[in-house]
Amino acid sequence: MRRRAFLVAAGLASTSLATPSAATAEPEPDPAAMLYARLENVLVGPAQSALTPLPLPLPAALATAKDDFHASRYLSLGTRLPQLVSNAEAAAADAAAAASRAALARVYNLVTRALLKLRASGLEWISADRALRVAMQAGDPLTLAEAQRLMGSVFRRAGHHQRAEALVLSAAEQLDTTTPEHLSLHGVLMCSAGYAAARAGDRDRAMHLLDQAGTTAARLHGYPERQQVLNANILSHRVSAAYLLGDAGTALQYARAARPADFPSAERHGRFLVDVALAFAQWDKPEQAYRTLLAAERRAPGEVHTRSAVRGLISDLLHHRDQQALPGLRHLAVRSHVIG
Repeated sequence: MRRRAFLVAAGLASTSLATPSAATAEPEPDPAAMLYARLENVLVGPAQSALTPLPLPLPAALATAKDDFHASRYLSLGTRLPQLVSNAEAAAADAAAAASRAALARVYNLVTRALLKLRASGLEWISADRALRVAMQAGDPLTLAEAQRLMGSVFRRAGHHQRAEALVLSAAEQLDTTTPEHLSLHGVLMCSAGYAAARAGDRDRAMHLLDQAGTTAARLHGYPERQQVLNANILSHRVSAAYLLGDAGTALQYARAARPADFPSAERHGRFLVDVALAFAQWDKPEQAYRTLLAAERRAPGEVHTRSAVRGLISDLLHHRDQQALPGLRHLAVRSHVIG
C-alpha cells in the first residue's frame, strides 16, 4: 500500500512502460539546441541593425514568456526570448525610469533560468551578470534578490558552492520579511542555499537551511496559496539534496509526501519528477526511474526533452544491464534527442 500511495502521489500509477503513440510521433526540434542558438545570438552575436517590435507591450510579452517557461514550452520560449531581450534593452536605453531597468533585469533573469536547463556553456554567466548589474541600478529588491539567487545557481553549477551559498544568504538578509512577497522569496533563497550546501557535501548545513525555509513557510500561514507553493518547493529541494548527498532512500521517503496539486506549474512538477527518477537510478531501480521519466514527460514534455540532467540519465539507462526490460526506452531517447 505504501508503494501504491507513492505512485499515485508522484503521478506514476497510470504510466505504462510502453508509450506507442509517443513512440511513433515525429520528434520535435531539439529545444536545447534551439534555445542555445537563439540565446547565443542575442547575448554575444552582432548588434541588431533594426529592432523588431514586440506584438505586445513589454510587461505583457514578458508575462507570456514566463508562462511558456512555467509550462515547459521551451521551443516557444526560445522564439520569444531574443526579441524580448532586444526590446527590453532598447527600452532601458531610451528611458531613465528605474522601471525599465527592472524590466530588463527580469528579462535577463528569465534568460538565465532557461540557460540553466541546458549544459553549461558560459552563456549563463553572461545573462546572470547582466541581470545582476541592471537589477542593482533598478532599485527593486525582489528583482535584485532573484538575480542574486540565479547568479548563485551559476556559481554552484561551476562548483563554487560556498560562494553560491553566501550570495543567496546575503540576498535573503536584504529582504523585508514583513511582506508576503518578500517572505516567499526568502524561503526560496533558503532552499537555494540548502541545495548549495548539499552540492558541497555538507549534510548538516543543507538540512539546517532547508529547515529554515520551513520556518519561513510557517510564517506564511495567512497566505495559504503562497505557503503551499513554498512547501512544495522545500519538499522538492529536500528530494534533490538527499539525492546529491547519495541518500536515495531518504530522497524517495521525502517524495512520498508529494501531491501533484501542490506544484504550481508543469515546470516545477516535471523538475521534481526528474529528481525522483534520478534517485531511483541512484538506488539501482531502472524500471522505476524510467517509469518516473515517462510520468515527467507526460506532465512537462519540454522538461524531459530539454534538460541536460535528463539526457544524462537516459544515456545511463540505455547502457544499464537491464535496459532490455524498459520497452520504449530508445523511443524516449529519440524524443529527448539523446540518440538520432
